[in-house]
Amino acid sequence: MIITKSNHWITGGFVKRLISVAAVWLVFIIVCTSSVRAQTQDIGGYTFIRGGSSSIICVGRWVPSTEPGRPGVCEGQLADPSQLTAVSTRQTADKLDQLLLVLQFIDQKLADNSAQIERLIEATVNTQAALSQQTEQVGELMHDTISSRVDALSKRVLANDTFKKELEKLKQEILADIKKLYPAP
Repeated sequence: MIITKSNHWITGGFVKRLISVAAVWLVFIIVCTSSVRAQTQDIGGYTFIRGGSSSIICVGRWVPSTEPGRPGVCEGQLADPSQLTAVSTRQTADKLDQLLLVLQFIDQKLADNSAQIERLIEATVNTQAALSQQTEQVGELMHDTISSRVDALSKRVLANDTFKKELEKLKQEILADIKKLYPAP
């Protein structure tokens, strides 16, 4: 096979230039596609789209384009970051106001419960004091009643020393049992 200079240029140089041009176009398409994709960023459920000097935010669902070099579509609203910040700040302030009202309500309920507990403690102390006083009075009454009844027995019954000692012993046992049941404070 004989290769001539003109034939060599057609087959060798032309193919090299064609491959070079195709490679440049391929690199250009890849760079354009990746730069469009690099211009969007998902943060916290929002898609940020960077432009020449500022960004906008897709408040909704971002659908990337299937065509190379074309941006996607926002299925929702597009908002400036300062607008979204203002809306978010207002919503946060509203939520904080609501939370403050709930905390004030809880504080009031705790104050009411604290006052009720104080009243219950006071009533318990008063009840305990009244019960102690009644117990002491019952003990004294029983002691006096038993002593006066034993002392009121007829002289003839108390004339017998053995009988008198047994009655005195019985009296002391009963009074000791009363002291156990109703101790003096």
